[in-house]
Amino acid sequence: MHEMGIAQNILDIALNAADKEGASKITRINLVAGELRGIVPLQLTFCFGLVAKDTIASGAYLSIDEVPVSGHCSDCNSDFSIKEYEYVCPKCGSTKIQLTGGTELSIKDIEIE
Repeated sequence: MHEMGIAQNILDIALNAADKEGASKITRINLVAGELRGIVPLQLTFCFGLVAKDTIASGAYLSIDEVPVSGHCSDCNSDFSIKEYEYVCPKCGSTKIQLTGGTELSIKDIEIE
């Protein structure tokens, strides 16, 4: 379960940011997570609750905005969503695809008191 390691990294980043701002409480953390990261939101939320216990992030809401896989065709210059991991341009059938979304994992923002 890689969610535990991710949860710990999120907590570390959030605690560091909150400390720099002199915050006494972290109330919400908003994430952006690409589909290809293979994150199970329920598991990540559970793991975050465990690692955040007894910190200023205890009880913080973890919001996860999942980003679908998307691509760009180098041959016909079209942008599209990739469904069921089929890396073929739906417009021209080319396999010269560059991923443009679905691999991200970042903290969008942190709400503090």
